[in-house]
Amino acid sequence: MMRLAADMHIHTVLSPCASRDMTPPAIVREAARKGMAVIAVCDHNSAGNVEAVAAAAATIPDGPAVVPGIEITTAEEVHVLGFFPDAAAACAAAGEVTAGLPLWRPLAARTSAAGARAPEQELVDAIGSVTGIEGRMLAAASRFTLSQTVDLIHRHGGLAVAAHMDRKSFSVPGQLGFLPPEVPFDGLEISAAGVVRGRAADFAGHGLPLLSSSDGHFLEDIGTGFTVLDVEEPVFAELRKALRGTGGRGCTIA
Repeated sequence: MMRLAADMHIHTVLSPCASRDMTPPAIVREAARKGMAVIAVCDHNSAGNVEAVAAAAATIPDGPAVVPGIEITTAEEVHVLGFFPDAAAACAAAGEVTAGLPLWRPLAARTSAAGARAPEQELVDAIGSVTGIEGRMLAAASRFTLSQTVDLIHRHGGLAVAAHMDRKSFSVPGQLGFLPPEVPFDGLEISAAGVVRGRAADFAGHGLPLLSSSDGHFLEDIGTGFTVLDVEEPVFAELRKALRGTGGRGCTIA
């Protein structure tokens, strides 16, 4: 059995709220430098840069294993993480989400006085070159309710984790006031800041595995929060077993 550090919530330049420095090569280099053996790419409502990050990771020695993911905004404006067995499954789920989002008109390329570029929802390749612009408004809420979102993730063979449960904004408790017992989540995420404040104990009673992640929007965020996975190898099938606690696998907040 192996003990692996996993940061399961990282954004790329595709997310409109992420730094323009969050390119595939920069992400995997920083993750490797921080000792992350596993990372999950979870852009808002899209999986368009998942394959690029995986390709970038394959080019560096001891690059992290990349889990295809997505952070879906439900109709109630709750954020839910989906982890998938492969990029095809992630993209299929994301396709259903983006199909219902409003169209988005890219801003004209411009740089502020401080040197920051406007958000452009960039699709990129493994070296970070722009290959396209996502034409749907990724910051918008999807048409899927919370229950439908978890069902969507499961239909595509994925794992559904309620994002940053300890935050007031975009969390299940923050938006709904409670965790619906009928929604079959596979895990609950606690923010890195929440772990420091001791908030993980507040959610242990739900009987679901707890994870922590960086929710990295900037390179310096990566690895600030992570989960320790006890698995035989860094693959999706082992991640599923770790969240279920089967076969001696497991996951714990670092």
